[in-house]
Amino acid sequence: MVLLGGLMRQTGDALGGMLDLTLTGTQARTLLERLSPWQRDIHAHATLLYDGLYPLAYGAFFAGLAVRLGGAKARWIALVMLGGMIADYAENIVQLLALSGRADWLDAKTLLTPLKFALTGTAVFATLVLAIRAAWARVRR
Repeated sequence: MVLLGGLMRQTGDALGGMLDLTLTGTQARTLLERLSPWQRDIHAHATLLYDGLYPLAYGAFFAGLAVRLGGAKARWIALVMLGGMIADYAENIVQLLALSGRADWLDAKTLLTPLKFALTGTAVFATLVLAIRAAWARVRR
């Protein structure tokens, strides 16, 4: 998870930005217009490879940790994370279509990107709360 995040960040730094961090279709189009064909190709490969695996890595880590720490009561956290992962993959499809020049559905990012961040952020926060509670319970023993 950390390695994939680092690779995406490094790619974004080399390209001057990644579509994943743009929140609207307008912002995404502005970034896309600045990219050369070679940069679009690099971006598409990074989206396929790194961001293809990244949702699985962070989703499995935080959902698994939440269920391990919170038991059956924490399944809702795994479901919220799954929703965030689905939004992330939908966003990736929209971005790949734009990067390849096949279709411009970038306006969907106005919904998908904030939804991805809201759902995954909620699940990560809830998992961290469970981790803090578990650590506190151990200290108090």
